Amino acid sequence: MQILVADDDPVYRSLLESLLAESHFEMVSAADGEEAWAILRQEHAPELAILDWMMPKMDGYEVCRQIRAVKGDAVPYILLMTSNGQRDELLRVLVAGADDYLLKPFEPLDLKIRLRTAIRILDLQRQARASSVT
Repeated sequence: MQILVADDDPVYRSLLESLLAESHFEMVSAADGEEAWAILRQEHAPELAILDWMMPKMDGYEVCRQIRAVKGDAVPYILLMTSNGQRDELLRVLVAGADDYLLKPFEPLDLKIRLRTAIRILDLQRQARASSVT
């Protein structure tokens, strides 16, 4: 499975790439929100996106908003990373269209648990689409 990782911090991108490779995921990388948005608009975009909240050019919040507005129900599972743990800001992330969030700095186990949940939800969505076709 391909996972988009969008973060302007090369250290976090490298960390995520290592963690995702350990779990046999293929990472597609973006250094800012505009690049992430361009990748997510592609026909065969990754089904899962890990977006940093604060990025240059377009922040993760705006990427979420844009992808939900344009793609409707056919959107990737979005995990937004933020260092802001205030309740109001976390709710804002979810209202923007993120499926979940991850507080920075994070423990690798936290990421793995959230990825497992995302994959389970994506699998259920695929099953639902397949059963509605038949």
